[in-house]
Amino acid sequence: MGLFLAMYGNDVKLSEALFISIFAMIVVFIVLLIISYLIDITAFFINIKPKNKEVVRVESKLSETNVKNDNKNENDTVVVIAAAIAAYLGTSVDNVRIKSIRRVNQNDSPWTERGLFAQINKK
Repeated sequence: MGLFLAMYGNDVKLSEALFISIFAMIVVFIVLLIISYLIDITAFFINIKPKNKEVVRVESKLSETNVKNDNKNENDTVVVIAAAIAAYLGTSVDNVRIKSIRRVNQNDSPWTERGLFAQINKK
């Protein structure tokens, strides 16, 4: 502020005040942009995971009975999920169309889980 006071004196015109304000806003914007990029760069370096050069493949042979039981368990799971969705929506299972089912990550924070439950319970 002292620099502008020395440049313009005690009497500041409207155009000069506007210039000072815009200049100050540009400086603040540039500093915030630099901080944002620093945060992105830091997050990039924190999330780098070391690459494993050795890939170990494990193959297992399943008998046909295990495959049939797994398919039966998967079908049972789909039926139970469809029934739960139909009960929640108050409609019959025939009106429910499930496109995909994916497992929710169990490593979520309590904040994330609470947000998911809040979205589910919102009507």
